[in-house]
Amino acid sequence: MKCAVFSSLGLGDGLLALILSNNLQKNNWDVITFHDPLKELASWFPLQKIASFPLIEELAVYQRIFIFFEKTSRMQPIIQECLSKYRAITTMINPIATAHTDYPFWEESRFNGAISFADNLLQFCKTGLQLEKTTKENGISPPAEWRAGRFSKRVILHPTSSKEDKNWPKKKYLLLAKKLQIEGFEPVFALHPQERADWLQLETCTPAPHFSTLSELAAYVYESGYFIGNDSGIGHLASCLGLPTLTICRNKQTAQFWRPSWSPGVILHPSMLIPNIKHMRWRDKYWKQSISVNRVISTFHEII
Repeated sequence: MKCAVFSSLGLGDGLLALILSNNLQKNNWDVITFHDPLKELASWFPLQKIASFPLIEELAVYQRIFIFFEKTSRMQPIIQECLSKYRAITTMINPIATAHTDYPFWEESRFNGAISFADNLLQFCKTGLQLEKTTKENGISPPAEWRAGRFSKRVILHPTSSKEDKNWPKKKYLLLAKKLQIEGFEPVFALHPQERADWLQLETCTPAPHFSTLSELAAYVYESGYFIGNDSGIGHLASCLGLPTLTICRNKQTAQFWRPSWSPGVILHPSMLIPNIKHMRWRDKYWKQSISVNRVISTFHEII
């Protein structure tokens, strides 16, 4: 059966969508996953087909279509075309942690906010699609020239994300890096090229290597020892490459659902003792202040 999987745009979204693609492929489906950035990692997914979004008229060749819902200008034409012409073979997947049936297409995947998105996708493959062979793996297979954990003391710090309000403060990341260095670790900042200028103007002796491709970044992460960062795609990349991860999140529900969950890892979120009732929302407003550097360090000791 020829099948198309349309992933949401983010790196983490793509890595997660490949769980579905990998399961379909293991059950003898002919699967292609549409996600532009992940094409750079084609050599890391030797058994997967990854491509750019197709033209609308090319959709007719598929017998089954899966779409991860998003309200973007690139995805909406695909959604509208599939719902109008191919509804019988189209499954909409809306990654919502809260069980509210008023969310678009919630009933088609019925995710459980108490477990991770990765575990939800595995459950969807088992019970929703009733596939005979199932796995939580997404099919990543690092090229032979790279060695897992070669630099075991290297700690990847990812201080940015898709949204500023998801980011733990810069000053705290810089202090965290200094404390890790004192303890004998080798922290490095992983930064997007557009973020480097903003970060490198700060006074820091922490390296921030330049990566010209996503494959270079993946190799660097794969040969590192640990990951600490915000809720972001690089955290998912580190997790599916086997690194222990520590993810700093702004709220518990988001953390439980979106946490990296391939390799062992922990999540840090504001204390539930901080009031978050209507008209106050102190936990939401002051989450960055409530997570200290010492708390991150002590939690990091748990994963090592």
